[in-house]
Amino acid sequence: MGYRTNATVANLMAQLRASRTPKYQATLGLLNVSSDPKTLTGLCTFREWAKGCHERAVQLGYGLDEFWLHEPGINPARLAKILESRNIRGLVVAALLDRAGLPDQFNPIWKRFACIVTGVRPAWPPLNFSANDQYSTALNAVRHLRDYGYRRMGLVLSPEVDAMVEHRFSAGFWAGQEGLEVCERIPTLPFQHGREVSFRAWYAKHRPDVILCVHDEVKKWVESMGVKVPEEVGLAHLDRHDELPDWSGMDQNNTLVGAAAIDMLVGQLHRNEVGLPEFPKASLIQSTWVDGPSTAHQSARQKKERTAKAAG
Repeated sequence: MGYRTNATVANLMAQLRASRTPKYQATLGLLNVSSDPKTLTGLCTFREWAKGCHERAVQLGYGLDEFWLHEPGINPARLAKILESRNIRGLVVAALLDRAGLPDQFNPIWKRFACIVTGVRPAWPPLNFSANDQYSTALNAVRHLRDYGYRRMGLVLSPEVDAMVEHRFSAGFWAGQEGLEVCERIPTLPFQHGREVSFRAWYAKHRPDVILCVHDEVKKWVESMGVKVPEEVGLAHLDRHDELPDWSGMDQNNTLVGAAAIDMLVGQLHRNEVGLPEFPKASLIQSTWVDGPSTAHQSARQKKERTAKAAG
């Protein structure tokens, strides 16, 4: 009939709708795919993803029911029947801890419903996903630390964690050091729980003036060596949250990651897009630097002393 949307009127109507309590639209699903049914209430990062999903769903007028993929008696047919009985057409898939992918036997679910992955992107199936932008997280952490005067930066990171995020942490870390005048690049220490001996040897050999990590245990190791933080070495966490008040680092804004997943899912449902997308999309949320007591601005004297100590 030749109708065209008027941008001004559309904007006005959007403001009016936003000022009202949204009416109930439908129910969405939050599917925990880890082997642990309590994963979404355990780790702080996962809790924040789930919180962001729930809060955004309510804001948009949707209910959000939680499911566990490994619930006894659950199979693709049973899960599909449960979802359809609740009129759930869309799922947020969360708590994937292995990039190898989601279970093949549940392929009928991914092909039949609208699905968004939050957190770690699986190698299979190729679904749209929301996540923290780990590359910019590490890159901006290095830039902040450079502004603080740090020059000898060390990364302590589990190879498994870096592989799950497609090596975006390590890529951002090295990219952030481009053009930095240091006598050597400190090699990454592969983190392993309980391997304090390896950490001590790495620290003694390379003498970093700041350490970046996602593992809380590193701070305990540094303190057990009698090394003062931040006077002798700075520490920066790449997933800093409210449970780590004694750290500086990058807040990954994980509630926004969960909210972005809901936004993507609702958009798919509005467009009637179900099944596997031909070209998967990503919504990446940037992190925010948070000052804390584990880093400090370095004076010229401190930098000179640390460089001399590392060299000699």
